[in-house]
Amino acid sequence: MNKISANRGFTLIELMIVIAIIGILAAIALPAYQDYIARAQAAEALKSTEGLKTDIGTYYWLTGEYPKAGNPIMATATALEGKYSQAGGTQITPDNGVITVTFNKGANNGKTVVLTPTANLGNRQIITWKCSGTVGETRLPGSCQ
Repeated sequence: MNKISANRGFTLIELMIVIAIIGILAAIALPAYQDYIARAQAAEALKSTEGLKTDIGTYYWLTGEYPKAGNPIMATATALEGKYSQAGGTQITPDNGVITVTFNKGANNGKTVVLTPTANLGNRQIITWKCSGTVGETRLPGSCQ
């Protein structure tokens, strides 16, 4: 009496199917993770400019104009250093208050985030900051889009 025993364990075809499924999942997850990293790095740069935005807003409220070249606020901007932007990578354009952050590391290396103020001329307050730049709209944080 010979009994044919059932094959136990994984066959080669089953293992190949599992590997193919893992490959498909990795192909989907990796770009999403890279985009997440780039967004987090852009958010870090925007967070580092919060003090500058306040300084520019206060200066505009007090004087009715944006900081000019040579103003101490300009020096504050160039001294800003983040994890993904070095000192000198943040600039304020004189006479219009536009803040530009240039990345020198990470997923956004060589790209920029530009913050443009919109002011209410009647009461000399900056109402909004519009975000743009070469990082792309999908990489800007939700508060900026």
